[in-house]
Amino acid sequence: MVVNSAYRRNSRIAYKDKTQPLAVGSCGSYRLLTRAVLPTHWQRGRPDYQLLYVAAGKAEFYFGGEKRVIMAGSMVLYRPREEQKYRYYGVDRPEVYWVHFTGGDVKNILRQYGIEDAVQVIRTGIMPEYKRIFTQMIEELQLCREGYDELLVLLLRQIFILLRRSLASRPNGYTDLSKKLAGKI
Repeated sequence: MVVNSAYRRNSRIAYKDKTQPLAVGSCGSYRLLTRAVLPTHWQRGRPDYQLLYVAAGKAEFYFGGEKRVIMAGSMVLYRPREEQKYRYYGVDRPEVYWVHFTGGDVKNILRQYGIEDAVQVIRTGIMPEYKRIFTQMIEELQLCREGYDELLVLLLRQIFILLRRSLASRPNGYTDLSKKLAGKI
């Protein structure tokens, strides 16, 4: 397994900050090569948001107890206090990038970029640009150079802009599960 991650203040404790509209708390990537399985389960969720990008392979995600296999080229969004349960299997060769973020205006910011409240999975397509942005976020949080906080927010907003473009170009950009949860079918 190859892990590259960074945490605000080098702490794995979930970061929550409502004093700013948007802030990044942690980010990273996982690539399973030899490990058989990597499970994650936060039954009561976390206090922040998490966006995951499946860049290669596939992963299992659970929504309301229902298992869904999410293929490369999709993003998954978890909201605060939402159960997070997912598994990566080495045989599937997954490569997943993730970011945890918080803020006092996140719900409105997501809506501004076309990400509706009930959306959990967004088909984005496989784009090297996403990997580049996530990698740059990881590096910024690892090095904590001058202005890194502001740059992290700008990079996250860049991901949101690309998501909005993806959604605008495909009327069915959300998965069926997201539509069903949002009552859009």
